[in-house]
Amino acid sequence: MLAMSVGNDCHNKPYRALDPEKLVGAASRLALKIEAIFPDSGLARLSREVACLTRETVVRLTFIQRPNWPLRIGVAVLVVIAVLGPLLFSAMLQFRETIGSLGDFLEATDAGMQMLLLLGGSILFLVSLESRMRRNRALEAIAEFRSMAHLVDMHQINKDPGIDLRPPPEGIDRRTVRSDAQLEVYLDHASDLLSLIGKLAAYYGQHLRDRVVLDAVNEIETLTTGLSAKLWQKILLVHELCRNHRPAALVSVDGRPRKGKGEVGALSPP
Repeated sequence: MLAMSVGNDCHNKPYRALDPEKLVGAASRLALKIEAIFPDSGLARLSREVACLTRETVVRLTFIQRPNWPLRIGVAVLVVIAVLGPLLFSAMLQFRETIGSLGDFLEATDAGMQMLLLLGGSILFLVSLESRMRRNRALEAIAEFRSMAHLVDMHQINKDPGIDLRPPPEGIDRRTVRSDAQLEVYLDHASDLLSLIGKLAAYYGQHLRDRVVLDAVNEIETLTTGLSAKLWQKILLVHELCRNHRPAALVSVDGRPRKGKGEVGALSPP
C-alpha cells in the first residue's frame, strides 16, 4: 500500500518545474504590494515592468519553442539537393581514364574526402540552423534580464541606512523612503524583484537545453544573487543601527512615529 501511495504521488510533479502561471501571479502580487507601500515610486514602476516582462517571457518562450515548419521544410529540401546533386552529377559523367598509379588513387581519394567534408559541414549547418535561431532569440531575452537586474540595483544605490539619524530635508519632502523601517521594506522588496528576475532566467534554462543558453542563465542567477547579497548587507546594517539607536528608529513603515515603551503611559491621562 505504501509503495502504491508513493507511486501515485510520483505521477503528480507540480514541484519539479517552474509553473508559468505561478510566475505571472507572483510577479503581479509583488508589483501590487510594492505599489501599495511605495505608490508612484521608481521601484513600483519597475515592479510593474517586471510583471509585464514575466508575462512576455511566458509568451515569448512558447513562440521560441514552436517548430519552424517553413524553415524545416526548406532545410530538408536543401539537404536532399546537397546529397542527391553530386550523386546524379557523378552518374552522368563518363570516366575514360583509369587509375594507373598510387599517386592517382590518393589524389582522387583526397578530392573525394574534401567534397564529403564540405558536404557534411553544409548539412550540419543547415540542420542546426533552427536551434541557433532559437538560441539567439533566447539570448536576446536573457539580455533584458541582465539590464533589469541592474535597474533594480540602481534604485537602491542612494538608499543608505541611518535615515532616522539624519535631519529631514528642508521644504517639501519628496523622498520615497523616509525612515529606516521603510528602507528595510524597500530593500526587501528590491531583493524579491531580483529573485524573480533570476527565476525568469531559470525558466529559459528549464525549457532550452542549449549549453550557451544555460551558461547565460547561470550568469543571470549569479548576478541577481550577488546584487541581492548587497541589499541584505544594507538590511543587516539597518538592523544594527536600529539596535544601537532604538529611540531614533521608532518610526513605522508609513513614516509616522511609533510609540515606544513607556510613551503610552506618559501620553495617557493619569
